[in-house]
Parts: sequence; structure tokens; C-alpha cells
Amino acid sequence: MNTTIDQWEVLEAVVQLGSFAAAASKMNRSQSTISYAISRLQEQFKIPLLEMKGRKAQLTESGKVLLADVEPLLTGFRALEQRAASLAAGGETEVSLSVDSLYPNDRLFSVISELTRAFPHVHPKLRKGSFLSSVHEFSSFGADICITGFTAHEDLIKPILDIRMRAVARADHPLLSGNKPLTRMDLIQSLAVIVEGVVGNELRRQPHTPSQRFLAVNTIESSIEAVRTGICFGWLPVYRILSELESGEFVGLPLPMGGERFARLFLVLRDLESTSQEKNFLADLFGANRPIEIL
Repeated sequence: MNTTIDQWEVLEAVVQLGSFAAAASKMNRSQSTISYAISRLQEQFKIPLLEMKGRKAQLTESGKVLLADVEPLLTGFRALEQRAASLAAGGETEVSLSVDSLYPNDRLFSVISELTRAFPHVHPKLRKGSFLSSVHEFSSFGADICITGFTAHEDLIKPILDIRMRAVARADHPLLSGNKPLTRMDLIQSLAVIVEGVVGNELRRQPHTPSQRFLAVNTIESSIEAVRTGICFGWLPVYRILSELESGEFVGLPLPMGGERFARLFLVLRDLESTSQEKNFLADLFGANRPIEIL
């Protein structure tokens, strides 16, 4: 028994459009060609796949089962065709992203989702980390696009997002027990949580006073959980702790200045002259052509 992709695509079109005539019009074929393809398919399986209800063609129960089984194959075959067409036109089959962990996950995966909808043949590769260096990501991991908080000497670098960071502690932390603004000495004598990361052989840490006592972690999630225990304070991204601030679990420290700061994220492209639709589309989604946002 040898059925073809074309026969299944004809069956799918008839079902989706409801008639042989509509399928013929969409596929730019004669109605007799459509009818013949369906007949051959039914003959090969020796079971009816379609039935007419009024003037509308609908799947039989057997037809529903078989078409459901073949749908993934049709999707895969179309993706293959799109990938081949993209390669022939000089397009991409893979786009590699390196994204700083400060960048909001909901935005990140929304961007990736839009990319895969617009270019279903493209395989996105993602690497997340703290204190990423675009130079290191491009040279060591083959990234095409990098979202980073560290600028180098790239010609094309675009600030896209300012992340509001606030000094906070759990509501019962000793730093919040007094009624006066905190001093530098108050902070130094308390334990702070800071995020650190290794870029190549270089250790990078969240800004802090040299004499500050600190607990080092490697993710934003860990720093939030450390503050939640009550053992330390920290500068945390406000968008990640909104529920804790609203509930009163976390409270901003009463600092005379510096209680809120901004961490700026930049979009950097490896290929400044890229004509890749996929990469340029992705850069636009990240904000290459929009004013910088504040979060």
C-alpha cells in the first residue's frame, strides 16, 4: 500500500474547506483531479474516509483517526519544504541567542514564540546566564544575538531595557526595625546577597561596597529566595518581586539615596551587515527599532 503526501494534503484540504470544489480552487486543480485523489486513497485503504452531509464533505470516524495520525507528517513535510526554500534563498535554519538572566522570561519566550510562528523552519538555540559578555558569547558559543548588561566596542549596540532594582529585605529583618534612614555602616554590618557569574576566567559580581559582607549566588531566583529567608538583604529586580512588595513580605530599605538603581540591558548583533530576515526579525522583536523601555 503506497499513499502519497499529496493525497493526504488533498484530503485535508477537502475537510478544511468542506467541498471538492473549494479544495480544487485553493489547490489550483480541477475538481476531477481532487475527486480522483480521494478515490485512490479510499481504494488503497478499502474504507470510506469521507461522507457527504448535505453539501459538506466530512470525515468518517475512520477518516478522523487516519488523518489525525498523518497530520504530524504533513506538518513536518511542510517545515522541510520551508527550510529548503529558506536555504535556497540564503536564509537561516538556526538562530542562537545568549540572554542575560535579568531579561524577563515572559518577554523572552514571547519573542521566541513569535519567531517560530513567523519562521517555523528556524531552530532557536537559547543560552541564559548572569553577566554575559557579548564578545565571549559570540566567540565561544556562536551566538548571533546577545542581550547583555555589559558593553564592549561593538559598532552595533542598542540599549533596550532599564530594569528597576530595589534594595529590599524581609519585613522582619533587623535593618527595618528602626525609624531612621540607614547608613553605609548599617549595610556593611548586615549580610547582602549578590549575584555573581564567570565570564571566561573572569569573575563578575553585582555592584557592592568592597567591605560589604555578602552571600554570593549565581541566579536571580536564588537571590530572591535568600532574601525570603530573612538572613540577608539585596538589590532585586522590582518586576520579579511585585507580589512580595504588594503583600508586605519584602520591604524597601529606608536609604537616604541609592535604594533604587537601574540595570541597563543592551541588544548586540554579531553580524552588523546581516541580511538575514530571521535575525533582523528577532532583533526588531527585542526592540532594535524602539525607544528604550523601563521595567
